[in-house]
Amino acid sequence: MSERTLPGSQSRMQELLVAATIAIGAFAVGNVVLLLLVGLFELGGIQMYGRQDRLVIVGTLALQGIGFGGVALAYLYESDRGRDLLRVAVPSGRTLLAIAGGYVLLVGAYLAINVLFTVLDVPMASSDIVQTGFQNPDLLLVLIPLSILLVGPGEELLYRGVIQGRLREAVSPRYAVVMTSALFAPIHVFGLSGPTLGIVAMLATVFFLSLFLGALYEYTGNLVVPALVHGLYNATQFVFAYLQATGTLA
Repeated sequence: MSERTLPGSQSRMQELLVAATIAIGAFAVGNVVLLLLVGLFELGGIQMYGRQDRLVIVGTLALQGIGFGGVALAYLYESDRGRDLLRVAVPSGRTLLAIAGGYVLLVGAYLAINVLFTVLDVPMASSDIVQTGFQNPDLLLVLIPLSILLVGPGEELLYRGVIQGRLREAVSPRYAVVMTSALFAPIHVFGLSGPTLGIVAMLATVFFLSLFLGALYEYTGNLVVPALVHGLYNATQFVFAYLQATGTLA
């Protein structure tokens, strides 16, 4: 009996376990690759330890590029499930409008959440990457294009394309979006600093924004949309961080 014809409850449990395994495996692969690359650079005479700016760039390439994007592509190739799971199309005029609208709504949602937490006097954890960027603003200039070209596509390919795609086969799209977001938010805990309440608040924010990206994918039926919206959203954060770090934005 194939995995697509399993009884309902067994199929749902299997899909959830597989989705969690893929997410954890991709994160583990990315970190192993990071350690290997750092070791190779050190052996080659390029200092990495103590150079947070270099570690951030190499970490982005290793985690989002090889870990997330690479594992997702490897899974799709080995399982021959690309046509079943991925919904990708060349952007049309309507798609571009969806990207623009999705970007505005995502940024607006983030700002609204920040205002809400400020009113409630709930602290927000800070991003370790942004804090490193404040010390070395040139790093932020590198992260802006990486967000659009690598981070957004890599994370969306794995989480929305592969994981949400698999879960959608076992549960409704609505639950697939929620379950995918529940797997996506926790990986961000390793890059946050601050009080426990602030970290929880930030993870809740990531979860909510992930719900939006998942819903956007289901609505448009095109993975290009959440990939670009996600990348542009991250890039915008780095742009504002750069302006603050250089004193351009008071």
